[in-house]
Amino acid sequence: MKDFEFFAPKTLEEAKGLLHQYKDVPPAIIAGGTDLVIEINDRWEKPDVVIDIKKLKELEYIRVEENTIHIGALSTFTQIENHPFIRSHVRALYKAASQVGSPQIRNLGTIGGNLSTSSVAGDGVSAMTTLDATAVLESVRGTRKMKLTDFFDGEGFKRRNALEADEIMTEVIIDRPDAHSASAFYKLAKRKSLAISVIGGGMAVKVDDAGVCTWASMRGGCIGRYPLHFKQAEEMLVGAPLTMEALEATLPILHDTVYDMARARPSVLYKKESVQGVFKKLFVDILDQLEGGCNE
Repeated sequence: MKDFEFFAPKTLEEAKGLLHQYKDVPPAIIAGGTDLVIEINDRWEKPDVVIDIKKLKELEYIRVEENTIHIGALSTFTQIENHPFIRSHVRALYKAASQVGSPQIRNLGTIGGNLSTSSVAGDGVSAMTTLDATAVLESVRGTRKMKLTDFFDGEGFKRRNALEADEIMTEVIIDRPDAHSASAFYKLAKRKSLAISVIGGGMAVKVDDAGVCTWASMRGGCIGRYPLHFKQAEEMLVGAPLTMEALEATLPILHDTVYDMARARPSVLYKKESVQGVFKKLFVDILDQLEGGCNE
């Protein structure tokens, strides 16, 4: 391991100042350390400057407001999993958070770190993209807000997302669900725990008083660089009563979309079939929630 300068700011303003000061290096940010420490030990990352932001308690919160839910970037997966409102009302995020790594990893890993790392197998990435989340990025230059889909499409300093070398993700915002909405997440992996996702399926819907779908979000993680968007399947659902028959009618679209996306990869042979099984489980969960009025 090579030597590096180490800083542990106690305030967000101090952290932003350090990021700006060393932006040309550029610095590596460490929060929970579940990714960066491994990358440094394996010499994938060789930073000259490391900024530890774990002391920034101002970024460790979950705040439920009238129409939105604000989650500080330093909120751990354990905190998200154990939050009463998220557990009972935001099923996709609860399920994803509860299945990240081991209890030790969930105690350390943060939602901001997971999204900023932007791993193809990130469970938080799949769930938050499904929920149409907004990321908040801050620097001494100001604040930027953008949809996660735009964040992942960005060409920042590491070419994996829109994050620039002097920026830090401070918050993630999602809509507060109501009685006419539901979300679900299912992780297909080689074992039940301590496993990297093979497919991380996410789904969220909104319906009107008659049960007609007014909005749908369907994403498949670990299929492409970022969660695969099943846009055609979403469009098929909107405007129709949300029934199991209507949901299952989208399965051939999911199959074909995965095949078209990954046809050059050997994994496509099982992923185009497996994605249908994943979403069948999501369909059951979604309908159970809507019928039970879990978000009232």
